[in-house]
Amino acid sequence: MRLLPWLTNTREDKGTGYFSKGKVACPPFLRCPYGGGSLRMDGESLVSEAGRRYRVVDGVPWLLDEARVATVDRALQRQYTERDAARYDRQLRLGSLAIGCWEPRQRRRMVGLLELKPGARVLEVSVGTGANLPFLADKVGTSGHIMALDLSWAMMGVAKARAARLPTPVDLVRGDAVTLPFASDSFDAVLHFGGLNLFGDRTQALAEMVRVARPGAIVVAGDEGLSEARRRTWLGRKLLSMNSLFVFRPPFDKIPWDGIEGFELHWAWREAFYLLRFRVRGETPRPSQEDKLRQRIAEREEEAAAGGGPEGARR
Repeated sequence: MRLLPWLTNTREDKGTGYFSKGKVACPPFLRCPYGGGSLRMDGESLVSEAGRRYRVVDGVPWLLDEARVATVDRALQRQYTERDAARYDRQLRLGSLAIGCWEPRQRRRMVGLLELKPGARVLEVSVGTGANLPFLADKVGTSGHIMALDLSWAMMGVAKARAARLPTPVDLVRGDAVTLPFASDSFDAVLHFGGLNLFGDRTQALAEMVRVARPGAIVVAGDEGLSEARRRTWLGRKLLSMNSLFVFRPPFDKIPWDGIEGFELHWAWREAFYLLRFRVRGETPRPSQEDKLRQRIAEREEEAAAGGGPEGARR
């Protein structure tokens, strides 16, 4: 089992992690989504302690039981064909410009709410086409690690190609947001954007994001939903007439309040999307040996950058 896959990345294999070509190590924080047991590699599959077998397709583990996915979630994923996924980013970029927003700026601001540091391990739930991956990678650096989960295989095809161009190790997992296939307290931050409103169980999905995040970690989750002030404007009325999803409001009643602290409500895309931001409650655990090593690597990377390279770091 290779705990730090990014240490062995090559130029030809950059941007990949545990499940890259020729590497079959199972991340220690990956779990069976039904029961939480550990997983082991067996040929080209992952097998749980209970004997449940999961495929690894084109380097991506499929950690879900299709029959257990909510009907609404199954219906929504079927809406995204490969053709839809290929043109999704362009349509969103044009839609953003139509309301006076530069999409990259909005995504950069959203990722900034996570307060990521170099070397961090971050999870994106519902990664879609991977449009946030470059901004996450910019924050965690080459010593960090990104796990990205989605239900739509068509969308993940676009995300996989985008991840391969990044210097940061990225692993993709096909899974269900309401049964995340990760151990508790596994991530330094969790991001979700663009699916919460229509999840089969929004309460469970938010609870899962909190469960897999470490104590003190920041979670940011958002989706369509106009602010009250925006609803009263011409733009707000126009957006509502064009897309019924904008009728949604922030799901305050679905938030696991007992497990969080420092809640903040933010808005993006001219107050057309809500962003829930909070910290996971609890004492920050003492860093593990893996965490200490990742932090040392990140510090050396920062010193090298500040000094103009390895020679500058030695000075």
